[in-house]
Amino acid sequence: MLAAARQLNYRPNAFARSLTTQESKLIGLVFPDTDYPIHMETLQHISLELQRNGYSAVLIPWQINDNRHTVPDIFQYRVDGVISASAHFNSALYEECATFHIPIVQFARVESGSDCSYAISDNYGAGQHAARFFVERGAKKLAYLTGEVPTFTNTEREQGFIDESIRLTGQNPQIITASYSYFNSLAVLLKLLSSANRPDGIFCSTDLLAAALMDVARTHMNLKIPDDLQIIGFDDIPQSAWLSYQLTTFRQDFSRLARESVKILLQEMGNRGGKLTRLMLPTTLVERGSTRSSSVAELAPSLSTSVMAQTGV
Repeated sequence: MLAAARQLNYRPNAFARSLTTQESKLIGLVFPDTDYPIHMETLQHISLELQRNGYSAVLIPWQINDNRHTVPDIFQYRVDGVISASAHFNSALYEECATFHIPIVQFARVESGSDCSYAISDNYGAGQHAARFFVERGAKKLAYLTGEVPTFTNTEREQGFIDESIRLTGQNPQIITASYSYFNSLAVLLKLLSSANRPDGIFCSTDLLAAALMDVARTHMNLKIPDDLQIIGFDDIPQSAWLSYQLTTFRQDFSRLARESVKILLQEMGNRGGKLTRLMLPTTLVERGSTRSSSVAELAPSLSTSVMAQTGV
């Protein structure tokens, strides 16, 4: 039979089989634009994990065409589940998944107000860690630089930074909102660094914002990093280790986040209507040249000079 199938060039039809089994073995991956360096890596992690479990991925990039988002396009493929890593959606995605009884898991980011399972990093703990690190390294005026899109994960990171800054210094850090786009953020960053109350320690919500900040600081303001300005990013994209940046940043364990997201989704697909899973993983601070060395900690003698390797539990 197998020899005859090969001779006839027969190939199983997965879509036809799905009509009988009511399973397409397809998982929809909803991602924002893939030009952000870390997104291609995370897509690979998730796709490989799905393949190990017998599933294939259908990639649906986030786009808006004629005021219509592309989310509904997922459902024409009869996907068995959805993993979403986009922070740009409103509740429509989750409402539609609920209508079609399709399980959905959020990866690395959480849409504010959504009610579904997720696997994310300990953003609040990372914010606390960043504030402690700056103060230990002698920074006096702290600030948090974020983008224009509100998310639960970014809010947690910001709040952790605020709470720990107040606890350590008695002062609220500045909160600056720019664009997540490199070029669209430049005007806001130039205004920030030109102000009389310029911060000397800035925690950036993404590495791309941190790179834009470093470029403006050195090119337009002739500031020395880390002598005049210390910067911490978030994500540890490959460019963070480039010689021109050497950015101190928080690394998320995207490989494990992918494994856990797929595991949670498969569990929900097998037990529809079960309890939601909210998983939080620790981050790791990767220390490079955009922050001062530990010897500067003597400027703040009341604080411990030890540097934690991880945040969270």
